[in-house]
Parts: sequence; structure tokens; C-alpha cells
Amino acid sequence: MYNWIYPNPMQLQNSINLIASSVEDERSASEFYKWLIDNIPTEKLSTRQSTKIKKIIESIRDDELNHNNMFKKMYTQITGKEAIPEEEAFIPPKSFRLGIEEAMEGELNAVKKYREIIEGLPSPYYRDKVFNILSDELRHANLYNFIYTNISTGNEE
Repeated sequence: MYNWIYPNPMQLQNSINLIASSVEDERSASEFYKWLIDNIPTEKLSTRQSTKIKKIIESIRDDELNHNNMFKKMYTQITGKEAIPEEEAFIPPKSFRLGIEEAMEGELNAVKKYREIIEGLPSPYYRDKVFNILSDELRHANLYNFIYTNISTGNEE
């Protein structure tokens, strides 16, 4: 019935729902980033490595806060309503390494989710915004891989 409409109403509604869920995902991440920064295994790394890892995580955190604002704005522009995320309790990872693994997996899962959002968006303006967020997530996954490699190899300059 809606084959000739792009996006069809079901795709659009799915994108709206996923944007709302992304607002929650991005918001709850701020506590996670603070935990990662506070738990960098400095005893196993050189000062240079620790400083670099901290700067990388802070940069990712800042990107994620920006993504959150973009998703909130997009949700409001498309629906005329404000996205109201549910509060979720933060459960810290058992270790920094496991936190980095969780972060890498989260970034890659976000890429899949954002591709699905793009499929139902009504204009190239919104699709481009989500594509930019999606490309940041791929970059973040690579940065987490860099961190994982550094903490796995230990103290090397």
C-alpha cells in the first residue's frame, strides 16, 4: 500500500522510535565515560599512554553529548514533541578492559541502529545528520580498539 512513498509511514515511525531510544542511549553514556576516565589503569601504562587515552575518551564523550543534542533536536523537529528519556541506573563494568570491550560493542551496535534510522527519515537533511553521527561511531570504535590494544600490550613508549 505504501510502496511508492519514501519513507513509508512505518519506516518513519520506526525511525522516530529509534531516535527516542538513541536519546536515552547517548544520555546514559555520560556516567559510563566518567567511570572510564576515572578508572584508566595508569599503573600499567606510561604517562603518555594514560594521557592519550584520557583525551580520547573525553573526545568521544564530547561527541556523544553532541549526538544527544542532535537527536533531541531532530526528534522535536520531526514530531513536534520533546523526547523524554527514561532514567536508567548506571552499572559500572567489572574492569576497565571490559568497559572498553563494552564501549566498542556499543559503538558498533549504534552503527546498525543509525543505518535503520536513516532508512525512515523524511529528508536528506536528517539523513545527512544521522550519517555524520554514524561515521563518528565508526571512528569511536576504532579509537576504542586503539585503547584496547594499548592496555593489552602494557607499558610501552
